[in-house]
Amino acid sequence: MAQWAKIKFFWDTMLGSSGSTLTASSTESSADYDVDYLYNMFETNLWKAEDSGLADPQYITFDAGAGNTKDADYLAILGHNLNAAGATVTLQYSATGAWAGEEVDAFTGVAPSADTAFLKEFTAPGGERYWRLKISGHGSTAPYMAICIWGEKTELDWATSAFDPHQQKTVEKATVSYGGYLTGIHTQYTERSMSLRFADSDTVLYDKVKNWFETHGTKNLFVAWDTVNSPSEVFLMRPGGRFRNSFNRTGLYRNISISLTGRRE
Repeated sequence: MAQWAKIKFFWDTMLGSSGSTLTASSTESSADYDVDYLYNMFETNLWKAEDSGLADPQYITFDAGAGNTKDADYLAILGHNLNAAGATVTLQYSATGAWAGEEVDAFTGVAPSADTAFLKEFTAPGGERYWRLKISGHGSTAPYMAICIWGEKTELDWATSAFDPHQQKTVEKATVSYGGYLTGIHTQYTERSMSLRFADSDTVLYDKVKNWFETHGTKNLFVAWDTVNSPSEVFLMRPGGRFRNSFNRTGLYRNISISLTGRRE
């Protein structure tokens, strides 16, 4: 087994940034499938391509706005049918937004191996005004996605205490008879949880965690605990509402604790 990768958070996205616009080459009109749902980090709404007269490929296009540029080193998708549709995804960028052959692929197209959380890391090309996600090979199946973001990842560190990345519990309601006999169990969902601790952390790590919490709050984010040995284990999770990471006895370093929960797919 190779050395573990540092724990990474994926939350910082250019989508929805001030002055920017996001458009889709088509959107299904039979219900509310607005493309802006892609970056609100909720699983309960989604974008879906137009069913009738479906074109292949489909594009989700981002414009940072006049005078603005944005960089990216990851693409994350959840709540999609891209594997079932046989689709391939590619992130592209352009200096002009003409999309007439001048665009550059940020990475070679990838076909998601399952309709679960998908993460692709790549080398950041530098700030660009125009970006777009290309979804190709889906044929007559209209692709959809609940969450799709791209931007710059937050690489933390190796946890200093043991943790179980697969910790989970079943959330259920049990019915019991008057005599105390179990008469039924109604399973609602399975909750995933992860407790991370980084002891004796310097200001660099603390500032990363502080910026994430103050900017993103208790919203969902993508968490990857080891992208080297377990690259497919990327989870949508959210933190608790308390931020408290005290100095240790040195007064120079902090002990950072992060508790995360999420719904297992």
